[in-house]
Amino acid sequence: MMPNITRGSDPKGLLRYLFGKGRHNEHRDQHLIGSSPDMQRGFNCDGKPAKSFADLADMFDRRYRERLIDGKSCPPDRRSGRHNPENRPGLDRIWHCSLAIRAGEGILTDTQWDSIVKDFLQRMGMADADGAGMTWVAVRHGLSRNGNDHVHIVVQLARDDGWYNPFNDRRKAQRACRDMERERPELVELGAVLDREHIRYSCREWREWAEWKARQDYRGATPWTDLSKDERAGLCARVMADTMPRYAIGRIVRACALASRSEDEFIRRVRREGLNIDPRLRKGVGKGSFTQRSQVVGYAVTWRSRDGWRERLSATDLGPDMRLKKLRKTWSANPNDSNLAVMEWRAAMENRRPVMHQGRERHLDALTTHDMSVLVDKAWRIARSIDAADEAGRNRAVIEGLRELDRILDRYGLDEPSWTDMPGTTPGTDTPSIAYPWPGGESGPRMSGRT
Repeated sequence: MMPNITRGSDPKGLLRYLFGKGRHNEHRDQHLIGSSPDMQRGFNCDGKPAKSFADLADMFDRRYRERLIDGKSCPPDRRSGRHNPENRPGLDRIWHCSLAIRAGEGILTDTQWDSIVKDFLQRMGMADADGAGMTWVAVRHGLSRNGNDHVHIVVQLARDDGWYNPFNDRRKAQRACRDMERERPELVELGAVLDREHIRYSCREWREWAEWKARQDYRGATPWTDLSKDERAGLCARVMADTMPRYAIGRIVRACALASRSEDEFIRRVRREGLNIDPRLRKGVGKGSFTQRSQVVGYAVTWRSRDGWRERLSATDLGPDMRLKKLRKTWSANPNDSNLAVMEWRAAMENRRPVMHQGRERHLDALTTHDMSVLVDKAWRIARSIDAADEAGRNRAVIEGLRELDRILDRYGLDEPSWTDMPGTTPGTDTPSIAYPWPGGESGPRMSGRT
């Protein structure tokens, strides 16, 4: 959760902005989600203002006017000549903080935000558990332009017993947000999105995926193109960032890198999972003049789903420890492996079969946890397809399932009896498509395998 704090002296103007259309007409369904007890009578049950903005501002400044009588007309940090040279009364008495969750973490309910706001104000020392002690309001007006769900908190720094001292308020706000992320189940730690599997993504990349995913999954009676902008934005915002294909791809590539003992083995393992891996050559080196492993300074992995989505990740996107320079420190670098790496890179660039068919990755003792999960997942899907077949098609389903199993066993180099020579079967030549478990328990798009 990300806090953004500003200060001001015009409660009327700020309230008008929060309940208005916004600078780019982006505000939607503007309503109050919580407030201190002294501000509740200024709003209707639906959270809309029941009074004019001038009257609401007058209610908001009640405690401030009491401080004027005491002769302390400014917050403590605005009483010096350095920060208030003109000695303006009430300067920066309005404390405004927006709390936002990262785009891709879903949408919270008003009840959840109300609880979060009260918890936040209590941790900041501004209000008690019931929200009393200071005058404040919390307003929601839809998603931001980047797709962030957020809430605005406006606090009057004047209290019944004096003034709230906002010294180090930004540091306190950051600490409060980090603590709440660890303690509240509805929040995701800010660093978790960046550190989980070490996969990076930008708001633009999440938005492209969310729009595509929401449209693919939409099953409403109204056509997608006829939905309003707000309806489409709401459906997109519910697409969680951890459903992005790059997370599954990142896990696969990382598993391949950790299991490999040489660069050529890594290339073959990645290609075996149905991914395209392309080398990034040093500046000035062309595909025709590529003859040495040292001329490869990076790589990019590309995956295309059957239903049209394309994902391309560079080594940097996969994490700092997945850069080729780092990986090479863990792999062997003898002349034979270097020559094999050059040949495998060229085969990958030209979309040819791997140069070495019986590499280490095809040995039984080199199977990884990921390889076993793929085999188990495939066997489970075959069993399910056989179980779902009717009586007339059961034999055919068994034959197809055994043929599929034979292909996947051959793909991973397992010496098992072949069922493709059974009577009534025809040996297949195409590598099957493997569906990997997607984050959130979904099967997700299918990855086409290749050996």
